[in-house]
Amino acid sequence: MFDKLAAAAFISLSLAACSTQIGAPQASMSAIETIRGQTIPAINVGEFVPGPNLSPSDDKSVTIRAINNFKAPGGSFAGALRDTLTADLRAAGRFDSASPYVLQGTLNSRNVDSSIGTGTASLDAKFTLLKGGKPVFDKDLAVSTKWNSSFIGAVAIPDAINNFTGLYEKLSLKLFSDPDLKAAFDAH
Repeated sequence: MFDKLAAAAFISLSLAACSTQIGAPQASMSAIETIRGQTIPAINVGEFVPGPNLSPSDDKSVTIRAINNFKAPGGSFAGALRDTLTADLRAAGRFDSASPYVLQGTLNSRNVDSSIGTGTASLDAKFTLLKGGKPVFDKDLAVSTKWNSSFIGAVAIPDAINNFTGLYEKLSLKLFSDPDLKAAFDAH
């Protein structure tokens, strides 16, 4: 009996100890509807970089449950935010690489914790909208989530990844529905 339990534990740890990476961000229907419902003109998406409190290694991966190294889509969590916004704008028909409006940003923090009982995740970014190279919108926005986190790592790790990556859609929605962003477009 002990040998079977030890073998099962070894296999579980071996599988869980691998790196996990997901594909490129996809546009969400919610974001497309939000963008199309606003008076948002065509926008170009510029550079998104990690903030001063986010080390280069923290921008590339995060450890979940001390045994799973989750790699950022495309190699950068800041870049994944840029790619999410670009995908949403493209799908809504509002992306234009020649637009005078350029959205850029800084990923201030990213956190994911799949502790037994309650898992938490958050994203915080500073967004800057430029028109003709001059800032017309500059704002920090943050989103977070909580979920029931299983004792079993094979359940908790995918749940943590799904909840964390879902925050990119939430942050995109928060940005494109922000009244200050709308005011920036209306004023310029």
